[in-house]
Amino acid sequence: MSSSVPEPVAPSVRRALDRFVLTPILAIAGAAIGLALVPATTASVGPLEVSVALRPSLSSEMVLLVPPVGQIVFDSHQAPVRIEGQVEGVDIAQAQALIADPSGLSRLEQEAPDAITRAAEISAALNIAFAAIGAGLGVGLATRRWRRTLISAASIAALTGSCAGLAAATFRPESLQQPRFEGLLSQAAYLADVGESTAANYASYRATFAEFVGQVSALYVAADGLPVAQNREDLITVLHVSDLHDNPQAFDVIRQLDRQFDIDVVVDTGDIVSWGTGIEHGLLSQIGTIDSPYVYIQGNHDGAATAAAAAANPNAIVLDNETAEVAGLTFAGIGDPRFAADDDSDAAGFSAGKEAVAGSGFQLGETITSWDAAHPEAAVDIALQHDPSQKAGLLGRAPLVLSGHMHSSKVELDVDGSGTDWLTVGSTGGALASGGVRPVLDGGEPLDLTARLLYFDRTTQRLVAYDDIVMGGLGLVSISIQRQQLPARPEEPELTIPSGAETPEASIPPEQVVEPGVGLSDEERLSPAGTSQ
Repeated sequence: MSSSVPEPVAPSVRRALDRFVLTPILAIAGAAIGLALVPATTASVGPLEVSVALRPSLSSEMVLLVPPVGQIVFDSHQAPVRIEGQVEGVDIAQAQALIADPSGLSRLEQEAPDAITRAAEISAALNIAFAAIGAGLGVGLATRRWRRTLISAASIAALTGSCAGLAAATFRPESLQQPRFEGLLSQAAYLADVGESTAANYASYRATFAEFVGQVSALYVAADGLPVAQNREDLITVLHVSDLHDNPQAFDVIRQLDRQFDIDVVVDTGDIVSWGTGIEHGLLSQIGTIDSPYVYIQGNHDGAATAAAAAANPNAIVLDNETAEVAGLTFAGIGDPRFAADDDSDAAGFSAGKEAVAGSGFQLGETITSWDAAHPEAAVDIALQHDPSQKAGLLGRAPLVLSGHMHSSKVELDVDGSGTDWLTVGSTGGALASGGVRPVLDGGEPLDLTARLLYFDRTTQRLVAYDDIVMGGLGLVSISIQRQQLPARPEEPELTIPSGAETPEASIPPEQVVEPGVGLSDEERLSPAGTSQ
């Protein structure tokens, strides 16, 4: 048998492959490495310290990163280049001065765009230089052919420069009228007004840019330190959420707020789902993606399986007529005694539901009293009850009660002279699966997504201030963060049970007695006839 010997590759073919295939691959690979090493260029834009970078990309867009709450994207040009700006730091004092002085925007109109333009030009030059050097090194080290190295470097420099030039030539200032919000900003952004109510400013790029800087500054000022004497290290930060009602967007908001405000513990006062069915429980695994402890009580829509699914997360603490010490605070909570109950279904159902809620409040009140007597050094700081309509059982028993259920927020201080403050938060999920869509179908506005940040003195464990956070629901882009400092109190009001709020004898039917940590089964919980609330 004869064996065939492969024909040697002709020298001319080898040279052609080397010149037109291998050399471009080496040049592109070297340029890619070079571009990856380009440092961002920094610029001072009013109170903001901004880094600017140009990156090769298949998406032709300009992106403003506003950590940690998201980014704003503009389809601003036609070139394989991503223009990326990121807020690296904020001079809070200068930002506050800018917000307080309307003439500051006029100065920004003159200064800010030029600062960003210079940074972008420097970044473009660095991209060209690093890409050319990377391409030259890649080809030169591999081939040792210096003429080919210079041609490769020059070609890559020309290509990179052409892309940057094309981005500049095709830049459309009018694209700033159509921002796309991502991250927390996709639900809630101070920058929303820039995209809507100030459209007239887009006739001037300078005015537009100054407005953006002002809005971003407002965002960081609002997220800055409390208007109280304490340092952040002296405070415990609690995020109060409620009535998520199956809205996965609510967990996006919770995660973002957790990161932005350095939260110590999340408190959820119930109705995390809407029907208590197994198919809804997949959402509850999101609790485990939150970095902070998650204290939860059942709402009237949450079944026993819902509570079990929540408790399966390693950071979850489910309370049912019991106490827990978390993040330096002592919590006591009880689940709602109803299951998928509609208090308004009929007169009998309303009466029974009212009595059951009142009874559960007295049960928790007794649990708190017993705990405080046995643990005077760690008395209960916060009580949790889903429905705030029946307050008597907790007045004078706990300094603070947190509730939900009503889908609207309310703050009541020193209720009936009891020394108990009662804070109810609206629906963090916009009541999505429990009537939250109905206003939209009727031509109105969707319910807002609401949450509340509570700040406690780490030494006294008493509430000193809170932030009400209200975000536009169902994709509306709006936000407000309203910060309230509690009025100065010469001394903490003494807890006193008001007349008429004493614990009555035999106030709780035997079938409604909640064994601490065990709770009521779904069958034992009250479920009046009618549709779910």
